[in-house]
Amino acid sequence: MTHGIVSAPQPEAVEAGIEALEKGGNAVDAAIATALVQTVVDPQMCGIAGFGSMQLYLPEPKVHSCLDFHGRAPSKVTPDMWEDRDPERGRGWLWFHPGRPSQ
Repeated sequence: MTHGIVSAPQPEAVEAGIEALEKGGNAVDAAIATALVQTVVDPQMCGIAGFGSMQLYLPEPKVHSCLDFHGRAPSKVTPDMWEDRDPERGRGWLWFHPGRPSQ
Protein backbone atom coordinates (compact mmCIF):
# COMPACT_ATOMS: atom_id res chain seq x y z
CA MET A 1 0.00 0.00 0.00
CA THR A 2 1.40 3.39 -0.93
CA HIS A 3 -1.04 5.62 0.96
CA GLY A 4 -2.67 5.15 4.31
CA ILE A 5 -3.21 6.53 7.76
CA VAL A 6 -3.59 4.84 11.12
CA SER A 7 -4.99 6.56 14.19
CA ALA A 8 -5.34 5.25 17.75
CA PRO A 9 -4.86 6.57 21.29
CA GLN A 10 -1.78 4.43 21.96
CA PRO A 11 1.37 4.59 19.79
CA GLU A 12 1.92 0.82 19.97
CA ALA A 13 -1.47 0.28 18.36
CA VAL A 14 -0.65 2.75 15.59
CA GLU A 15 2.64 0.96 14.96
CA ALA A 16 0.79 -2.36 14.59
CA GLY A 17 -1.58 -0.84 12.03
CA ILE A 18 1.30 0.67 10.08
CA GLU A 19 3.12 -2.66 10.09
CA ALA A 20 0.02 -4.38 8.69
CA LEU A 21 -0.05 -1.86 5.83
CA GLU A 22 3.70 -2.13 5.19
CA LYS A 23 3.41 -5.91 4.91
CA GLY A 24 0.78 -5.60 2.16
CA GLY A 25 -2.41 -5.56 4.22
CA ASN A 26 -5.38 -3.38 3.43
CA ALA A 27 -7.29 -0.92 5.64
CA VAL A 28 -9.31 -3.71 7.27
CA ASP A 29 -6.14 -5.61 8.16
CA ALA A 30 -4.66 -2.44 9.66
CA ALA A 31 -7.84 -1.69 11.62
CA ILE A 32 -7.93 -5.19 13.10
CA ALA A 33 -4.23 -5.12 14.02
CA THR A 34 -4.64 -1.68 15.57
CA ALA A 35 -7.71 -2.71 17.56
CA LEU A 36 -6.10 -5.89 18.87
CA VAL A 37 -3.00 -4.08 20.10
CA GLN A 38 -5.09 -1.21 21.49
CA THR A 39 -7.01 -3.80 23.54
CA VAL A 40 -3.77 -5.12 25.02
CA VAL A 41 -2.11 -1.79 25.85
CA ASP A 42 -5.26 0.10 26.94
CA PRO A 43 -7.80 -2.57 28.00
CA GLN A 44 -10.02 -0.27 30.04
CA MET A 45 -10.85 1.73 26.89
CA CYS A 46 -11.08 -1.00 24.28
CA GLY A 47 -12.09 -4.62 24.09
CA ILE A 48 -13.47 -7.49 22.10
CA ALA A 49 -17.04 -6.72 23.18
CA GLY A 50 -16.86 -3.17 21.85
CA PHE A 51 -18.92 -1.57 19.14
CA GLY A 52 -18.51 0.95 16.39
CA SER A 53 -18.89 1.76 12.75
CA MET A 54 -16.58 1.77 9.78
CA GLN A 55 -16.71 3.38 6.38
CA LEU A 56 -14.81 1.16 4.02
CA TYR A 57 -13.53 1.75 0.49
CA LEU A 58 -11.52 -0.89 -1.32
CA PRO A 59 -10.36 0.58 -4.64
CA GLU A 60 -9.38 -2.69 -6.33
CA PRO A 61 -12.85 -4.29 -6.35
CA LYS A 62 -14.43 -0.77 -6.15
CA VAL A 63 -16.32 -1.51 -2.94
CA HIS A 64 -17.64 1.34 -0.80
CA SER A 65 -19.62 0.30 2.22
CA CYS A 66 -20.58 1.31 5.74
CA LEU A 67 -20.51 -1.30 8.48
CA ASP A 68 -22.09 -1.05 11.90
CA PHE A 69 -20.99 -3.49 14.55
CA HIS A 70 -22.90 -2.99 17.75
CA GLY A 71 -23.46 -5.33 20.64
CA ARG A 72 -26.84 -6.91 21.13
CA ALA A 73 -28.90 -6.12 24.17
CA PRO A 74 -29.97 -8.97 26.43
CA SER A 75 -33.42 -10.37 25.70
CA LYS A 76 -34.82 -9.03 28.99
CA VAL A 77 -34.09 -5.39 28.14
CA THR A 78 -37.12 -3.16 27.56
CA PRO A 79 -37.33 0.57 26.60
CA ASP A 80 -39.16 1.45 29.83
CA MET A 81 -36.13 0.43 31.90
CA TRP A 82 -34.72 3.93 31.34
CA GLU A 83 -37.91 6.00 31.83
CA ASP A 84 -36.78 7.41 35.18
CA ARG A 85 -33.42 8.53 33.78
CA ASP A 86 -32.44 12.19 34.14
CA PRO A 87 -32.91 13.66 30.62
CA GLU A 88 -29.92 16.00 31.06
CA ARG A 89 -27.54 13.18 31.98
CA GLY A 90 -26.49 10.08 30.09
CA ARG A 91 -28.89 10.29 27.18
CA GLY A 92 -26.98 7.68 25.23
CA TRP A 93 -28.54 6.18 22.12
CA LEU A 94 -32.05 7.12 23.25
CA TRP A 95 -31.24 10.78 22.58
CA PHE A 96 -30.59 10.02 18.91
CA HIS A 97 -33.39 7.52 18.46
CA PRO A 98 -35.98 8.86 15.98
CA GLY A 99 -38.86 7.68 18.17
CA ARG A 100 -37.68 9.48 21.32
CA PRO A 101 -40.17 11.66 23.17
CA SER A 102 -39.96 15.32 22.20
CA GLN A 103 -38.54 17.77 24.71
